[in-house]
Amino acid sequence: MLAAALASAGLEAFLSRASAARETVTVVVNDPHRPTRTDLALATVLAVRARLGGEAPALRIVVAAGSHRAEQAEREAHLGPIRAALADAGLGPEAAPITWHDATDAASLAPVGPFRLQRDVAAARFVLAIGSLEPHYFAGVTGAHKTLSIGVLARDEIEANHAAALEPGARPLALDGNPVHAGIVAIVDALAAGRELFAVNELIVGGRVVAATAGEPLAALREAVPLVREVAAVATAPVDLVVSQVEPPLDRSLYQADKGIKNVEAAVRRGGAIVLEAACLRGVGIDRFVRLLERAATLEAARRVVAEEGYRLGDHKAVRLRALTDPAARDVAVGAITPGVSEATLRAIGLTPLRDRAAAAEWLAERPAAAVADGVRPTGLVVADAGNLVLEVSS
Repeated sequence: MLAAALASAGLEAFLSRASAARETVTVVVNDPHRPTRTDLALATVLAVRARLGGEAPALRIVVAAGSHRAEQAEREAHLGPIRAALADAGLGPEAAPITWHDATDAASLAPVGPFRLQRDVAAARFVLAIGSLEPHYFAGVTGAHKTLSIGVLARDEIEANHAAALEPGARPLALDGNPVHAGIVAIVDALAAGRELFAVNELIVGGRVVAATAGEPLAALREAVPLVREVAAVATAPVDLVVSQVEPPLDRSLYQADKGIKNVEAAVRRGGAIVLEAACLRGVGIDRFVRLLERAATLEAARRVVAEEGYRLGDHKAVRLRALTDPAARDVAVGAITPGVSEATLRAIGLTPLRDRAAAAEWLAERPAAAVADGVRPTGLVVADAGNLVLEVSS
């Protein structure tokens, strides 16, 4: 599927143009926070490159980490399959150097129109991005277009983009009218000025690539959206209870696992309940949203803090969680089976810590939404891989 997508999108011609211009192709890839099979996509790209023989362009690799942080051991583990794919193509570290993007390092950034991006990407004339297609609870859909933009952007500009996640149009699987997506499009458009861009998208289900698109980044995204909806959107009537199970790698921290709440919350009736089940072995992750939740027990208070202090990365998570749990708003209770996050932290941010599934069952049974009214039993769903599955209320 990857080979067919690359062939139909004209990758060989793209690489030939880079070679004729004596330009290095900068390959931008995801960090460990995405399930992207970078090794498979890169190997397929390298097979096309090999057909050019001595006319093949040089390569450099940039890992698009966005605002994420990774320890050295995690970086090495992530780079292992990428280095193996390069080595199989006869490219060692000197032939294909690898740089890990640091959004906070001003010296590693350079201007691209009104934005600041990783300097190798900014300096390149030919950029190839590899990404995976997943629903995103405020950016609509992730993919190589997001790898190319948010993935290599300066941290303060990531904050500026993510501030739009507070607006109602920022929803999972929504691109039209989504201000976050509009901001990403602006970055891609700025990068496209004076450069050739090529995107490779993988649609992954259960660890397997089930579809692929390629070509100009935004065109490849538009081609992919119906495929993403086919595997990631589930229509349902409103329900009383949802158990949201988040799988790796999105279960690494509470900051990431929160996607499992955002992707299912639209289907839960007012006064209902959600159980988040995620390992969170790296703890809270980016903790700004936790600090805000500790200070703001209501939606009004959370909005007031952001208005008074200005938006910071993660604030959207806190405000949207309060919009869900505040009795004056939707009054949805959230319990959490998260071994890596302390009970004290969970209670401080308004979540109910749950020891295991048995404890979750007892907790759910005590919720008002579980009561049998007029002989009508409550309805509920267990959502596996909730970080990549979106519940949509059917009309």
